[in-house]
Amino acid sequence: MKATTNQGTDFWSKDNSATQQGFNIDFKRVGYRAIRYWYLVLGILGLSLTTAWYKTRYATKVYPVAASIIIREREELGGGELLYKNAIVDPYRNYLNEPYILKSIPLIQRVVESHDFHVAFLEEGFVVSSEVYDRLPFDCKLLDNNGAGKFIFKIIDSDQYTLTTVAEASAPVKEYAFGTEIEYNGLKLRMDKSGGRDIKRWIGRTYVMQIGNSYQIAQRYSARLQVIWAEQGAGVMNLSMAGPNPEKDIDFLNALVSEYQQFDLEKKNQTAERTIQFINRQLREISDSLQFVSALLQKFNKSNNVRDNQSQTQILFDRLSELEKQKLEFDLRNKYYSYVENYLKSTDSLNQVLLPAAMGINDPILNGLVGKMIDIQSNLTLSRLQSNTTHPRYQSLLRELHRSQADILEGIRSQRVADNIRTNSITNQIEIIERQLRLLPVTEQEKLEIQRNYTLLENLYVFLLQKRSEAAISKAANTSDILPVNSPVVGGAISPKPTQNYLVALVVGIAIPLLIFILMEIINNRVQSKEDVSKFTTIPFIGGVGHNDTDLTLVVKGKPKSGISESFRALRSNLNFFVQNQTGKVFMITSSISGEGKTFTTINLASVFALSGRKTLIVGADMRRPKIFSDFGLQNDRGLSTYLSGLNSFDEVIQKTEISNLCLISGGPVPPNPSELLMTEKLTQFKQEALAQFDYVIFDTPPLALVTDAFVISNQVDHTVFVVRQNYTPRDFLKSIQDYYAEGKLKGMSVLLNDIVKSGLGYGYGYGYQYGYSYQYGYGFRKRKDGHGYYED
Repeated sequence: MKATTNQGTDFWSKDNSATQQGFNIDFKRVGYRAIRYWYLVLGILGLSLTTAWYKTRYATKVYPVAASIIIREREELGGGELLYKNAIVDPYRNYLNEPYILKSIPLIQRVVESHDFHVAFLEEGFVVSSEVYDRLPFDCKLLDNNGAGKFIFKIIDSDQYTLTTVAEASAPVKEYAFGTEIEYNGLKLRMDKSGGRDIKRWIGRTYVMQIGNSYQIAQRYSARLQVIWAEQGAGVMNLSMAGPNPEKDIDFLNALVSEYQQFDLEKKNQTAERTIQFINRQLREISDSLQFVSALLQKFNKSNNVRDNQSQTQILFDRLSELEKQKLEFDLRNKYYSYVENYLKSTDSLNQVLLPAAMGINDPILNGLVGKMIDIQSNLTLSRLQSNTTHPRYQSLLRELHRSQADILEGIRSQRVADNIRTNSITNQIEIIERQLRLLPVTEQEKLEIQRNYTLLENLYVFLLQKRSEAAISKAANTSDILPVNSPVVGGAISPKPTQNYLVALVVGIAIPLLIFILMEIINNRVQSKEDVSKFTTIPFIGGVGHNDTDLTLVVKGKPKSGISESFRALRSNLNFFVQNQTGKVFMITSSISGEGKTFTTINLASVFALSGRKTLIVGADMRRPKIFSDFGLQNDRGLSTYLSGLNSFDEVIQKTEISNLCLISGGPVPPNPSELLMTEKLTQFKQEALAQFDYVIFDTPPLALVTDAFVISNQVDHTVFVVRQNYTPRDFLKSIQDYYAEGKLKGMSVLLNDIVKSGLGYGYGYGYQYGYSYQYGYGFRKRKDGHGYYED
């Protein structure tokens, strides 16, 4: 292998890129942690899958229920429309409002109350309680809707049951008979036996009877109900909902369609009913007048002998009767206009008004405006937003209603102007005929006047009877425009979804531990591997030393066949490459902070040099805290400090160790000025004398982050080994080391990773050796606790 220089060349073919910044996530290390802590991964995965099983097992199953209806087109005529085709049975209909009407709270509340959907019987299970529907041998009918709460219901025998509140469950209970009306705790109800079911099977069973607020239940049904048009332009609407009780939802949709049909029919009949009521009031008033005039005419004929009208007189009378009939119709129209104006001025703007066509007013514009107003009133009445008058939709409908009412008033004013012109013309013609009739004898004039009034009232009476008959026939012939297309059907369960639940659980069970490991990687700012050194520095990486799990400091002497000893031999070989296998070289071992293992590295590295037959000198250059002498059991009464101070000669400060070829010069007594002593010429003299007697000199210096002694000594050395410790040295310190290297402050620099506990994926340095015996050691292996060999980590 070719030796490398100290200027930016990576000994291990490392990328010479600049120091990287920001978050650095080593996914290899994340994967290694996942393998190392496999039991944690399996535990979280098992917990996640167990949660999914519990949810799948005990979650309430939800089933979809769907139905469809069609709204008959206006061209498809029913009985009343076919007979008369008048506006009484052909009101304005805005099809875009139909979905809102179907989902309206008042309409759904009618369904809930009429079919007791706010009454539920619950059966308690081991974990959850579920509703029992369509399986009980009895039906509960609420006779009023004022009560709410929870009650305990129990069947005693084939004819009796008990009903108590939850609070009074332990108190003496009263028995009630099926089929009888009872009043209990504000409730009025009747329990009827269902035909075809044997009640004996349910004797002794206890249920919780829950009665909810009908309005709140209606809100829940409205929220679950989906109403959409089958397609654009079609008259078919699809109704769907999903819930845990498909039988109940089927009954609800059937009941909703039935109530919607009834509402549509009531809406149609409402105009006819109001027309009939209005006509009846007019008939009562006219009937009295007609009877009076009829009696008056009979009395006049008895008391006067008036011959029949001459032909010319009869012509005038017939013409007058026709004109007065027309004038009477205009008077009736005027009464209708006054009725509408009074109605629009009233505060009750949601009661529907009768249509103009019912009173013979066939103006299409006015009929359309009134029909539109009736439709808006229906939407406001049945709008589910009616309870919230501040809702934007309600306010929009209200503004539309006010605009429609203003348009109607404007239409009435226009009609009155036109009617007044016609009425004035008719009045003028009547006056001309009356002047001609005044030329007749007095007696004949009196008879004509009485007969004229009688004919006028009779024609009006017949006209009103005809309109009432039309309205009654239309009402009787009316059918709903709402027709079922598809009856409600239930589909397969849409929730829970076992496959989806287990898949999500599997993903979550794997993702959680991985996220934990990634978080550990992010928050851990300590050096973990050779890759960390490569990411933050361009300094050559010289090797790594494993974790020392013994109490020995001189591992290479105490356990020469250990993995740590072999790593120091590899370090010795790598240093020889740096100095091209030349002797007479000076090395310096330093670090950023104390505790990174520089003294441990110095002692063992010097020992492997000495054991290879090279005379080696260890110099304890930490004169502030000298302690390296204690590892060899030597003295510190003289050393580097006394030599540099001129108190002792070189030979006097040298101490021999128990290892052959290895000597030590300790730091000596702590001087007051260590840095100044190192800056004297005595340090150069010290180096020269040392190399005269030894092949290798190794300086053990104090940490760079604390003092600058290492920078002074670096001028005397050939190579500097910077020690970093796994999971101990902060990564930020690597940036400072990179600065020292880039600025040339430390000569011939390389990095050693010490105390490698974790090895494998993401921790880089993981090779091994066969060293003459059956032992295998190196990075990526751990020593067995019984002391017999090593195992792979």
